[in-house]
Amino acid sequence: MEKKKALIVDDSSLARMMVRKFFTEGFKDWDLLEAKDALEALEKAEGLPLQLALVDFNMPGMNGIDLAEKLLEKQPGLSIHLVTANIQERMQLRAESIGIGFIKKPISQEKISDAMQRLSG
Repeated sequence: MEKKKALIVDDSSLARMMVRKFFTEGFKDWDLLEAKDALEALEKAEGLPLQLALVDFNMPGMNGIDLAEKLLEKQPGLSIHLVTANIQERMQLRAESIGIGFIKKPISQEKISDAMQRLSG
């Protein structure tokens, strides 16, 4: 059986490392792709079917919601969760209008697990 694919996008290498650790420990049937910014994320996602994207909101160049919109244009069924410490109402309304979930920082294995359950449910 082919592994599911998740894209982790965060300009912080430490944040990506933590998410990678959670996946290695709890979700061994997933392949992870990592990107440090939106441009790299779009390049890595090109032509590759993804099941999940965990996207930081605050990144240089393009914010997480703008990136999510571009990813959804290419992969309409993709489950995307915005990872952020500061969930503002305006941001939340915009994200929810295009079907993006939220994971509040600090990220944990439990929060990722909750997002995975929504993915399969």
